[in-house]
Amino acid sequence: MNISHRFEDASNDVFFILFTRENPTNGERINFDSESIRNSHWNPLNDVRILIHGFWASYLSRENIVTTAEFLRKKDYNIIAVDWSVLAAGEADVVIANIPRVGVVVGQFIDFLYSHGFTQYYKINIIGHSFGSHVAGFAGKNTNYGKINAIFATDPSHRVGTFEDPSSRLDLTDANYVEAIITSTIGFRRPISHATFYPNFGLTQPGCNHDSGCDHHRATEFYTESINSNGFVSRKCNNFEEIDNQNCQGTGVFEILGGDNAKIINGNYSVFYLETNAESPFARG
Repeated sequence: MNISHRFEDASNDVFFILFTRENPTNGERINFDSESIRNSHWNPLNDVRILIHGFWASYLSRENIVTTAEFLRKKDYNIIAVDWSVLAAGEADVVIANIPRVGVVVGQFIDFLYSHGFTQYYKINIIGHSFGSHVAGFAGKNTNYGKINAIFATDPSHRVGTFEDPSSRLDLTDANYVEAIITSTIGFRRPISHATFYPNFGLTQPGCNHDSGCDHHRATEFYTESINSNGFVSRKCNNFEEIDNQNCQGTGVFEILGGDNAKIINGNYSVFYLETNAESPFARG
């Protein structure tokens, strides 16, 4: 593979697959062509949910399949599964280098949808997993006509960017509301979002038996369940140190993890703690 060619021409390897209640399992390819969208089941009245997979995955990852089904159980959406699998496979350093370019393409597609009258920015939420969380961030950084409504990041990888440089990774400035769910040692430990939720303090998860892959993917399971559940009640901690020390004293403020709407959070980089069950349903109510 010619790495430099792939990096420069990311748009050739990023695909957009549409799912709606009219085609819940048979995705339709849409692209930077108005006719491809008009000839699909796209409904400009519906909200848009964009799903972005992570490292060594594809738009047909289990996370995308079950999250799509859960969204469509709630109501009809235009669900776009981003397939960047060609650029998400390979050595980690190469994949990480591709993340900003993929995000640019996603941001350009959002601009295309808006500028051609197919949607509005306030209707768009992005859900990204691991490396895909940072793709979501770069998409948000690269919209030119408005800011997307929300980004929900499920265990965004700590291998992308640095805490000190928000331009190198997902950041709370990338959407009107940014939320992260941290469930493993793979996740970005320090808060980089408006609200960061740390189920079971965000290192290991009940039922995973210290399997870091299980811990990592549990974030998407929590988010998917939250789409139609208000059960992930979380206690706001005073600061990140209380999370790091696994001793959340609490502030008397409670919030719900995940869901489908942007939240109004009092204070940036707010951190929340909750306990979950070891198996589905995970929420304790």
